[in-house]
Amino acid sequence: MKKDFDILLNKNFQDNIHIEYGIIKGNNKIVFIKVGQNGTIYGYKNKYIKIAISLNKKYGYTIICSSNSFDNNITLDNDMSIIKEYCKNNNIKSYEVYYIGHSKGGTIGAQYGYKYSCIKRMLLINAPLMINYHKTKDGLSKFNQEQIIMVYGDLDPSYKYTELLNGINNKKFKYFIIKGQDHHFSKNMIEFKKLPEKYLIK
Repeated sequence: MKKDFDILLNKNFQDNIHIEYGIIKGNNKIVFIKVGQNGTIYGYKNKYIKIAISLNKKYGYTIICSSNSFDNNITLDNDMSIIKEYCKNNNIKSYEVYYIGHSKGGTIGAQYGYKYSCIKRMLLINAPLMINYHKTKDGLSKFNQEQIIMVYGDLDPSYKYTELLNGINNKKFKYFIIKGQDHHFSKNMIEFKKLPEKYLIK
């Protein structure tokens, strides 16, 4: 059984931004995973590589996982350039992206995902709501592709702010609360790994 990514990339972008990418080759549907701040492409207890392997094996999707350094720029321009480059090098002429973001990765998706028409669906997990919520609200309101779903554990610090999300005027947007889960889903990592199939792919 596969235990690692097919391709590992270490990229240095402008302003000394360093991002690591892990890629599992698949079809023209790309699941892009943006991890939390300072997170690695593998994640706690290898949760991201396990999700990547599972989705690739079951659906044939291409999986691209991105680290998220503290100094990372806020937009997704660098990440989208990596996806475009990968597709060009692998003769994938048309593609669509399913975005998964956890914590800071979720915030980045919420605030900037609407700018990229290739991103058709987003699953944003425990994205902090306490900082620059006006940007999050604006981004969620402007997303006009297939769907955007936010998930919060009721033990996450942002849970008490989730009522703000009722003010998002966008029929493509929904949010769900999961009882007994904290920011990292440390109570039940298995439940975390099931989130993409439950909320993104269904």
